[in-house]
Amino acid sequence: MVNTKDFFQYDSLAFFGKVNASISHELKNVMAIISETAGLLGDLSDMASMGTPIEPGMLKSCTGSIMEEIQRGFATIRQMNRFAHSIDTPVQSVNLVDLLDLVINLSGYLSFCGKTCLQPCEDVTPIALTSPFLLQAVVYETLIYSFKHTGPGVEITISLQRRDDSAWRIIFPGFNVNKLQVFPDVVTKAMAASIGVAIHCDSAADRLELDVPLMIEGVTAHHVLPEMPDMGNASRTRA
Repeated sequence: MVNTKDFFQYDSLAFFGKVNASISHELKNVMAIISETAGLLGDLSDMASMGTPIEPGMLKSCTGSIMEEIQRGFATIRQMNRFAHSIDTPVQSVNLVDLLDLVINLSGYLSFCGKTCLQPCEDVTPIALTSPFLLQAVVYETLIYSFKHTGPGVEITISLQRRDDSAWRIIFPGFNVNKLQVFPDVVTKAMAASIGVAIHCDSAADRLELDVPLMIEGVTAHHVLPEMPDMGNASRTRA
């Protein structure tokens, strides 16, 4: 039986703090732009009160900029809430596409990260019974490491496949055996091992693979994994 209290130790708390620091930095940028634009509107108002003609387009541009940043702020807060609630239940059934989407959005708040695309598996919903918080941490650290070695101008495409009847496979391109000499670090490796995630490199394809079990071992009986659709039947149904 898994003791879910053991999942959340100092290392996972450090990950939580690191992600929240990047989110707060993003919100700080949003507020800074709104503040600067509001200051410009104040200057324009002062000029208008002194009889200086003000182009309507300038006012429209300022208000449009403020509205754009407000929407950006709301979007950031939505991601923050999604991330915060990922620790509500230590072990639960999750849709891996939703989890990867959240991690991609969270990594986007770091200045050195570029664009990340996701190719989900077809014909089947990728459900796994796991610790969503710890799996996010492993995927996040993998993605961050990828960008640190490719640069912000490079687009990374993550793909998700069904490895077999017992696991899903998340694939990161651009990895080789040499890179795995320093990745994963001890913390990431420990978090992955705690939820049964295997990290290995396909040297022939130059890619890193994270194998996520459909169900981590030793979960309590009340954690029920939804029935997985048959791959062959799903394909025939779609056809």
